[in-house]
Amino acid sequence: MTNIGRAVVVAATLLAAGAEAQDLSEIGDIQSGRKLAVQDCRSCHHIGPGSPGPQTRKEPPSFYAIANMASTTPTSLYVFLHTSHPTMPNLRLDKKESDDVIAYILSLRRQTQ
Repeated sequence: MTNIGRAVVVAATLLAAGAEAQDLSEIGDIQSGRKLAVQDCRSCHHIGPGSPGPQTRKEPPSFYAIANMASTTPTSLYVFLHTSHPTMPNLRLDKKESDDVIAYILSLRRQTQ
């Protein structure tokens, strides 16, 4: 690959990484989402970066594991948060709260475990 080809690949990678970081801030406030997760989710889920996944199938997945699932998107998280589940409390998050929690979960994507 030529030097120009390498430069194009590096530039494209940096632009994609910058766009992903920008998208999270456009979704919601990561710090507010973390505070909500501590308040409402921590009693069942591991919510921090590098948290392990569930040890058994009965344990809920960590936010890290959720963030790194191939199927996880802002839309899939929004639908999940607004659909009742028998094993989960019926959370009543408004749009901003949902967006903040979604931004926090997605911020954990690809962080080292």
